[in-house]
Amino acid sequence: MTALSDRSVPSSAPGPGVGGDTGRGRYPQDVAAHRRDAPRFCPGCAAALSIADGGHGIVTEYWTGADRVFVCFCGACGWSGDVVLAARVIGHEPEH
Repeated sequence: MTALSDRSVPSSAPGPGVGGDTGRGRYPQDVAAHRRDAPRFCPGCAAALSIADGGHGIVTEYWTGADRVFVCFCGACGWSGDVVLAARVIGHEPEH
């Protein structure tokens, strides 16, 4: 599943050859963006993913280049997969 994001890459996103900040990590700088953008419902069954919303899933975020990737698992139906927030998506449609 792919979604568009009008947000740029977070300033704390790892760049090539850049190591993590071992003192405090990168996540604290982006906690608001993570909470805002993380999937709240399962793409497979629409059950809540967050325990705070009564769900039984987990969502973890990481970066791949300029894309933000949320790895999700739904405890209700067993679905697991990635939700990608990308700056640009190129799709394909068959000719009519």
